[in-house]
Amino acid sequence: MKVGAHTFGFIFEADAQATLARLIEAGFLDFELMATPPHFDPWSSPAAVQRRLRALLEGAGARLHALDLASSDVNLASLAPRAAQFAVDAYLALIARAAEIGARAVCVGSGRRHGLLPQANGRLLGPFHDAFARIVRAARSAGVGVFIENQPTGLLADAPSIARFLADPEFSDVRVIYDVDNAAAVGEPPTEGFARLGERIALAHVSDSPRGEWRHGPLGSGAIDIAAALDAAARHAPQATVIVEILSPTPFDDTLRAREFMRGIAAGLPRTRTGLRNDR
Repeated sequence: MKVGAHTFGFIFEADAQATLARLIEAGFLDFELMATPPHFDPWSSPAAVQRRLRALLEGAGARLHALDLASSDVNLASLAPRAAQFAVDAYLALIARAAEIGARAVCVGSGRRHGLLPQANGRLLGPFHDAFARIVRAARSAGVGVFIENQPTGLLADAPSIARFLADPEFSDVRVIYDVDNAAAVGEPPTEGFARLGERIALAHVSDSPRGEWRHGPLGSGAIDIAAALDAAARHAPQATVIVEILSPTPFDDTLRAREFMRGIAAGLPRTRTGLRNDR
């Protein structure tokens, strides 16, 4: 299993090019890029920026696994047609930027629902399905993949929900980003999520939070059993790339520490079950 980095924690610290360059210098070669201003604007970023990002990644032999929109900016599950259309258009822009940069896929969340209206989830799933299908078809036409992520604020917040949704033959090529912190936030043991979704998982996000909270903090700062999660990932989803996604005042240092933290875990597990490494 390779270890990469998400740039979410860097969105107010530096732009995408500077962030990727710094992480590449530190030895990371697998990435997920947060596409939100001021870090990277998927709506109005000049073509020259995409060319520079692509050249940077290709020159280092690095892989951009996915572009990710901030879930707070869009809602594919909205019952307001204009809001849902805005979200679809945002993902269409993201797909275009992914093709320009050479990203493997775009990350799509399962919309947003009101925490006080859980009974509305069933009514929202139909509109979300239709909007998601439009995005999948557009991505296929552009030669870009689609990854769906478990998010606590979304309609598909746990592994069983995602598995049922992806049973639709129309989504046979859609893969999963499984986030262990997001799983813990809804009370799902990450070990169970990895077992349920298995080979559909493309990326595994790792971070930590205290019990009962949702923080995406540094590894070792919370109550999530990272060792058990990584062991389950290695057994059930060995094809997945592990992506460090930490939100903190010191994202670069904490991303480096996370890599060392996981190397320490790997050193204590049987080699046949966990082979965490980074490519350099």
